[in-house]
Amino acid sequence: MSTDPDTLAATKLTRTEFAVVRAYAQGMRPVDIANRYLLDPDDDDVLTEHQAVQRILTLRDRLVQFALQHDRPDIAAMFEALRGRSDAGMTRRVDALSSIERLGQGRPLPGHQVSLWFRPSLARRLATGGVRTIADLTDLANQRGSSWWRAVPRIGQQSAEIITRWLRQQQLEIATAVRPYVIPPSQHRDRPALVPARLGPAMRDPIPLEHMLTPAPDYPGAISLGDDLRFIRDWVARRSGSPNTAGSYRREAERLLLWVAQQRGSVQALEADDLARYRSFLADPQPASFWCGPAGARDRALWRPFEGPLGASSIEASMRVVRALLRAMARSGLRQGGQAVLAGSVPVAASESIETNRSNLLPPGVVEDFLDWLGTADPSPRQRAARATALLLHRHGVRISALPAMRLGDVRLAGRSARLLSGAQNESEDSGLRLDEDVWMALRAHWADRGIQVEAGWNANAALLAPSEFPATKRGRAKQAQDGAGYAASGLDQLLRGTWKRFAAGRELPEIGFTPRLLARAGRPLPDAPK
Repeated sequence: MSTDPDTLAATKLTRTEFAVVRAYAQGMRPVDIANRYLLDPDDDDVLTEHQAVQRILTLRDRLVQFALQHDRPDIAAMFEALRGRSDAGMTRRVDALSSIERLGQGRPLPGHQVSLWFRPSLARRLATGGVRTIADLTDLANQRGSSWWRAVPRIGQQSAEIITRWLRQQQLEIATAVRPYVIPPSQHRDRPALVPARLGPAMRDPIPLEHMLTPAPDYPGAISLGDDLRFIRDWVARRSGSPNTAGSYRREAERLLLWVAQQRGSVQALEADDLARYRSFLADPQPASFWCGPAGARDRALWRPFEGPLGASSIEASMRVVRALLRAMARSGLRQGGQAVLAGSVPVAASESIETNRSNLLPPGVVEDFLDWLGTADPSPRQRAARATALLLHRHGVRISALPAMRLGDVRLAGRSARLLSGAQNESEDSGLRLDEDVWMALRAHWADRGIQVEAGWNANAALLAPSEFPATKRGRAKQAQDGAGYAASGLDQLLRGTWKRFAAGRELPEIGFTPRLLARAGRPLPDAPK
């Protein structure tokens, strides 16, 4: 029997335990069975009838579980009642015991219920979190990596350690085995560092942009691929002043570089057909074992450029970055051929605008429904912060990247509303955005959650938008200690995405990858398509 408190990895009974169940099935008194088989001869303790029955039924439960692990529900059902009412029933049970006693340890199968392999309390927690079968468990682990357990309520680090070790021990047994990047929590600190590798088709694993080495000199396309690598690094570095843009450019550029290297090509030589194939690849990166994995540190082994296939809006965003890269290459003179990629009856910039505004817009009325829902459905400090943010984006076109820099000192009272200054130098008191009344009320509700009252004055350096409570982590406490700490742009992005996800759940909305930018676009008229 396993020593892990949460697992039932070895449920086969010993010969003595089989003898206990056999004697009980044949009608022997529980106390007599206990005295003969379950008590130490040197022990003076005496079991009561109730204690003896409980011990025997525990063995019965293990026997039933063992039968189910071997896909023998007939034998399991036979022992659910256990005590025979007839000689025929007794004989069948004894024969079944003899046959199952000859079986080896059970083998986990994808369709097995988790209750067959884990103790009841843990199995119930897994099932409550939507993990009902071994296949569910391995799929979740492969999708989320070593942090899979954070998606299951009431599964802590200790249980995650036990379950993950068990999954890895069953690698040869379970058809849907966990991937190498799924490791127990205790091994996180020991993950090997990512080793830089040469860019080219011989790569065993994908490599982040900053860890790519120039191709081997003997590789036929080494010169052009090396030029691609140097140009892209410089192109991304020029966006360092805007971290979000730089991160997006780096992500899409390294994906493209890795793909062309696998295709034995180069970025500067891409043609229209190549881009069409790359678009299809983004929708289904294969082989998934090479390309896909959960988000993880870029400097650690088993990093992957994709978490899974990209949705339609993400593909469009990726292709916009790719086209921007190709235009930059053409302007620099590095890209001489393949101009047909960028040519067409509609200019690239205009076509992107039309794609963005027409194919990725939220349906009419949905944004207003979302804003109304934010104000009425289960209000909480986070939801009120999300409403204030969404209204600023939608009604006034404020960029999400500009919000973290805004302070309470940028607010000027104006009757029943207020003006919001941009913080630019030489900006007059009468300039800036005049906030709609509902936007102003949403901001005041958010400030009230933070203990800020307009009438009582405020700290002008306090952030316009900030969490009412910071997480009880080292990073959260450090940020809370900062004067004027508030939401970062990434925090506001996550806040709106998470809130939208809850709003969209159960509603028949089209497959549109929501981004906060869509809220701003929904507040502006569409441009006419070029003639």
